This record gives sequence, C-alpha cells and structure tokens, in this order.
Amino acid sequence: MPLHVVTASRLRDGAIMWRASAGGWTEHFPQAAPFPGDAIDAALEAGQADVRTQQVIGVYKVAVTETRSGLAPESVRERIRARGPSVRPDFMYPGA
Repeated sequence: MPLHVVTASRLRDGAIMWRASAGGWTEHFPQAAPFPGDAIDAALEAGQADVRTQQVIGVYKVAVTETRSGLAPESVRERIRARGPSVRPDFMYPGA
C-alpha cells in the first residue's frame, strides 16, 4: 500500500510545511504524518481548506518510504526539501 505525506508552503514566508498528525502544519519533516492508501485524499482536502484560509499554498502529496530511521521521501527533490533550505550554513548534502 502506498504511503504519502502532505506538503505545502506557508503563505506568510514561503517556509516548507508538512501536515502533522494533530492536523496542523509543522516545519519539521520527522513530525509529518504518514497517510496510507486513500487516507491521503482526506489529508489533501484538509490542506486545501488551509489554502482557502490563506495559511499555506501549493498543497500536494509526497510519496514516502518507511526506513529504520523513520520516513524518507522517495524523490531527490523532496529529500532536499525535507532537510530544509540548502542555503543554510549547517546544511550537508548526503555523502558530502
């Protein structure tokens, strides 16, 4: 069964946000709630409600895989987004 998380950008400052299990948003990928199968549809609808109240913009689902250390985005683009802005001085690319 596919597993996804929901992401968006905070409208106020463009920060990358992840849908949390409590129903709100978090800036921290490890706190993102995983949604199996069709549960992702309800999570996306909830995210769209937050678009209408101008909290976030650009809501979409991200395919993830469960690993020993937690969830990991499947695509390189989303792994970079999950780690935070690559312009941060403490950012390290894997293998660097």
